[in-house]
Amino acid sequence: MLSSRAFLAVLFWGFSFIGTKIVLREIHPFTLLPIRYGLGSLFLLSIQLSQNRSFFREFSSRDWVSIFILSSVGVSGLGLLQAFGLLYTTAIHTGWIIAINPLLITLLARFFLGEAFTMRKMIGILSGFVGVFLIITKGVFSFSFFQFTSTYGDFLVLLSALAWTAFTVGGKGFLSRYAPMPTITAIMLSGCIVLLPLGLLKGEWERLFHLSLPAWGGIFFLGLCCSGLGYLFWYSALEKRDSTTVGVYLYFEPLATLIGAYFLLGEEIRWVTLLGGAMILFGVFIATQNLRKKY
Repeated sequence: MLSSRAFLAVLFWGFSFIGTKIVLREIHPFTLLPIRYGLGSLFLLSIQLSQNRSFFREFSSRDWVSIFILSSVGVSGLGLLQAFGLLYTTAIHTGWIIAINPLLITLLARFFLGEAFTMRKMIGILSGFVGVFLIITKGVFSFSFFQFTSTYGDFLVLLSALAWTAFTVGGKGFLSRYAPMPTITAIMLSGCIVLLPLGLLKGEWERLFHLSLPAWGGIFFLGLCCSGLGYLFWYSALEKRDSTTVGVYLYFEPLATLIGAYFLLGEEIRWVTLLGGAMILFGVFIATQNLRKKY
């Protein structure tokens, strides 16, 4: 049976790259990100407070140090890398490159958590990285691909995928001790606080009064749907179905980006991008059959 909530969460996340590109036409990432995560934090916080007004007290002072570190990597760091990357590359490239996350988690879990590294996982990781290489180089097998403007953005997006991997693997022990939604709320709120000084430093808040309707729509979509409802729907789906079943929906995220970016942004769909994306999805499929039960 299909999970409409899991599907909506993945649809939101797939379209998040499109929304980000639309908003970044008019404001700087330093301005966008505090607003996005601020809206998401307030949305999740209102839900948590309605269920448990003292949920913050569940975390010790030492826990808050962990929350600050995790948010610096998995919220503010990831958000900055991804937003600056999208200034230079396409939403389609971003969607496919981000899809490699499960393979990066598999790789880091081998070295930092001592998990078994099978031939199946090795083939999957190799396939995924070849796919990313094809996307970044656009099939140009020489150093001339560094001349592409999108190459810089692609590498920043790849670094954002590494940031999410570090957040997932490094925070596994901490995240497993608490319920997901209160923890995600605290981490997102902390990430927003980390980003706020950058927004104040940029000082372009007056531009918010002159934003177009599509830009405002993008901001509220990113904040309420992607950073708010997306997590709420995702973890709600996980409560009703096993992680392996729900995890399958993540395969649709880059496809949602592909379709949305083609129709909404007019981005070009290249055959080499489709080939690279197919290799990434193939690699993720064969390498992570048992991984979703652990993360």
